[in-house]
Amino acid sequence: MQLRHLLQAHFPEVNPARLPGGFDRVGDIAVVSLTPELTAQERAIGALILAAHPQLRVVARRMGEVAGTYRIRPLAVIGGEERLTTVHRENGVSLHLDLGQVYFSVRMAHERARIAALVAPGERVAVLCSGAGPLPLIIARHSRPRLVVGIELNPAAHQLALLSLRANRRLRRVRFVEGDAAAVAAHLGERFDRVVVVLPHGGETLLPAALDALAPGGTLHFYAMRRCGDEGNAAAVVEHACRERGRRLGAVATVVCGHCGPGVHRVCLDCPVDTTA
Repeated sequence: MQLRHLLQAHFPEVNPARLPGGFDRVGDIAVVSLTPELTAQERAIGALILAAHPQLRVVARRMGEVAGTYRIRPLAVIGGEERLTTVHRENGVSLHLDLGQVYFSVRMAHERARIAALVAPGERVAVLCSGAGPLPLIIARHSRPRLVVGIELNPAAHQLALLSLRANRRLRRVRFVEGDAAAVAAHLGERFDRVVVVLPHGGETLLPAALDALAPGGTLHFYAMRRCGDEGNAAAVVEHACRERGRRLGAVATVVCGHCGPGVHRVCLDCPVDTTA
């Protein structure tokens, strides 16, 4: 039964449009958005979700927007066990997560699989702002890279990435490095065939380091939030950064990989980059 229909039966006095239509499942945690008028009923809603989905152990409510240096969304447990830690299975990989300390979007699963499918055997891949490590691990699981490096500033996310790497013992050629992505990329002593800038807000600040780390003829994946119809602006940002670094931008493919509010898309720009003569 759809969540809204379930809740309608228990809260007939509430306008159905104000009831949540569903939730995100992360491991054994349901993450739900509730309008302010449902605050008094939040515990009852949590109990109903748990009763309808026995495989879940926790219900958490979104309490605000993603914010701060580490891009963490505030959550409050409204049902089940008092924890935000879980093990989430995605694309054949086990991911250790703490939703109270790291950013993770289950809605990006398809996009992570898409990027992994683009990686050719023997490629060297760098993921800037890799969080708890889902993309590097999924690339290693589904491709045959020579090396995948994930760089993350958040120490909690870095430790979770290392834990996930140990849990997925068959995955090789993955390294996780803690630190500022731009600074670390500059000192790795490697040039990469593919560089992914995951940060959707402010990622343009990482473009110089990403381009310096990208080998000639490599591919840059750059994420950004843009209003519908304004996707070309993101390509202009990458083109400007390429000119500044003496690089030449090839034909850009823009992929819409999420909706982040009314009229706002998360886009990924797949950018082939060559050095100029």
